[in-house]
Amino acid sequence: MSSHADEEMQGGARAADGLPTLYVCHGDEGGPRVHPCRRAQEALHEAGIEYARVLAGHGHPIPFLRRGSREALREATGDVKLPTLVLADGTVIAHSKAILRWISQQR
Repeated sequence: MSSHADEEMQGGARAADGLPTLYVCHGDEGGPRVHPCRRAQEALHEAGIEYARVLAGHGHPIPFLRRGSREALREATGDVKLPTLVLADGTVIAHSKAILRWISQQR
């Protein structure tokens, strides 16, 4: 059974010791089924991988319509794209297809 710890994005800190950290936007669990953040999160659940979830993006997927900055996300991951998975060893896996590929390799 998988579980996750939730945190809001604060500075560049990673959310959990020893767990992968999934950085997502507001459309993860409640968003459309095709949403990349939701797909990554559901795949982690299905694979039984425990992880920390950090809500790193608010507002709108179109950059100029977003509220706030993603600079803290850039500090933590090196990019402003979501979803992004940061492994416990610091490896950064960006984009949902790459995250889904990594998850499938863990089974």
